[in-house]
Amino acid sequence: MKSVFPYPTLVGAVTLMANEVWVDNIKLNLKLISDDERVIALHSIKRDWNEIRVKVSVEADPAELAAGVWESPECVAVVRNRRTNVRLSFPLHHDGAGRWSGEVELRRGEHVGRCEIDAWIAAEVKGVGGRLVGWAESRWSADFEAKQPTRQRSIKMVWKDFPDHPFLKEFRDDPWILDAESGDPVLYLNSSLEGFRAVLDGASSAERKLVREVMATQIASEAWTAMFNSALYASAVEGGEPEWPGGWQEDVLRRMLPDFFPDISPDEALVELVNRRVRGESGSDLHARLMHSATLHSKKQKTVASSVRTLARMADSKENA
Repeated sequence: MKSVFPYPTLVGAVTLMANEVWVDNIKLNLKLISDDERVIALHSIKRDWNEIRVKVSVEADPAELAAGVWESPECVAVVRNRRTNVRLSFPLHHDGAGRWSGEVELRRGEHVGRCEIDAWIAAEVKGVGGRLVGWAESRWSADFEAKQPTRQRSIKMVWKDFPDHPFLKEFRDDPWILDAESGDPVLYLNSSLEGFRAVLDGASSAERKLVREVMATQIASEAWTAMFNSALYASAVEGGEPEWPGGWQEDVLRRMLPDFFPDISPDEALVELVNRRVRGESGSDLHARLMHSATLHSKKQKTVASSVRTLARMADSKENA
C-alpha cells in the first residue's frame, strides 16, 4: 500500500548525510559516526555537555527539481525524540544544484535514549505553499546509549529466581520471560527450575549441547515474537504516514517487516500492519508471517535441521555399538 499525494512529489532519492558532530565545540571522533548504519554513537561522551551540533547535508536530483511543477523548494532537517516527545525543525541553506546544508542542535535535557534526524523538502505546488514534495530515503539516529555506531543491539539476559522476585513470582513455573515494557528489553531466565541453568550455561555432553541449541533457538524465537508485538503496538499511522516508535522497537520492526511483505517498503508494510490492527481483522495471516520472520531471525530452521541430523547419527551410532 503506497501513500498517495494529491500533487506531484519527487521520484528520485533524497539523501541525508551527517558530516560532522560537535560536542560543545569539540569535534566528535569520526569512528563514532557510521555512514552505513546512519547512526551517531554518543555514549562515549564522558563529560557534562550542553549542546551537540550535527552538520548535515541533503541532496536531491537537480534535474528533477528544475523540471517539476514545484516552485521555491526549501529543505528542513527534523529532529524527533519519541521518549521525550520533542520535535524540532532546522531550516537548511540552499547551496544550489539540489543541495542543502546546515546544522541541527541537540540540547541536553531534551533528549534521552535515541533521537531521529530526518530531512523534508517542501515547495509551492500549483499556488499552494508548504507542500511536502520529498523526504530523506533513510533517516539518521543520534544514540545517546550506543558505544558503537550500530542499530543492532543484543538483548540483555538475566538469571533470576522467579518465585523470590516481586515482578516474576507470578510466572514462577515459566522458564523465561521477556520484559519489553520499559527501556531496552530484558530476557529473564528462571534459575529456580532444576537443571535449567546447567543446560544453558554448562552443557558438556553431546546430548546436553543438542538440548541447549534447540532450547536457545526456541528462546530466541519467542523473544523476537514478543519484541515485534510490543513494537507494533507502539506504532501508529498519522495522515497515511507511518509513525515509527524509535529506539529498539523501530530496530526490530525494520529488521522483521521485510519478511512480512518483501515486495513493498518498510514504511508501506508498517502502514499495512497498523491498519490491519486498527480494523480488528483476523490475525491468522499476521501470526503466520510473524512465525516465519521469528523463525528466520532465530535461525530455528537451521537449528532444527541440524539437530535432526545429529539425533539420527547418534541413533545409528548406538545401534552399531
